[in-house]
Amino acid sequence: MLSFPKTITTFRSQAPHPLRHPRYIPPVTAIQNNGGDRNDNNVSGGEDSGSSSPPTKSRITPPNTVEIRFKRGSRKRRKQEAESAAEKIKLKPAPKDWDSMTLTEKLVEVYVGEKGLLFWLNKFAYASIFIVIGGWIVFRFVGPAFNLYQLDTPPLSPTSMFK
Repeated sequence: MLSFPKTITTFRSQAPHPLRHPRYIPPVTAIQNNGGDRNDNNVSGGEDSGSSSPPTKSRITPPNTVEIRFKRGSRKRRKQEAESAAEKIKLKPAPKDWDSMTLTEKLVEVYVGEKGLLFWLNKFAYASIFIVIGGWIVFRFVGPAFNLYQLDTPPLSPTSMFK
C-alpha cells in the first residue's frame, strides 16, 4: 500500500452568497500535518476516538495565505478618474492673443479653430440630415393625411419592392 508522509487537512469555509459581491473574501487555508500521529483522525478534537490514551496534538504551523482583492466600482467612474489624472499631467499651453498672431495663424484659427469654419460646417451637415429626413416624412405622410395634396401613385407594397 501507498502511504503519504504528509497529510493536508482543509477546513470548511463559508461560501459567499451568489448575489452579493463582498469586498474581501477570506482566504481558504490548509494546514499541513508534518508527521503527526497517524491514528489521530480527529484534528479538531471534537470526538473521542475510543482509545484509552488522550489524542496527541500535532504542531500547527500558520499557513501561507493569499489575499484576493476584487475591483469594485463602475467602469465609467474608473475611466473618469483615469481621464482626470491624464488631464492633470497634460498642461495646455496658453492660447495666443489675437493681436499677437501672424496672418497665417489667424487664418488657420478661423478655419480649424475651436469654433472655426470647419466646426460650424460639421454642425450644419449633422443638422441637415435631420432636416431632410423630417421634410421627407412631412411630404410623404403628413401632407396626404391632411388632404393638402394627393400623390400620383399609391404606395408600393413591400413584396413588389423586392422583385
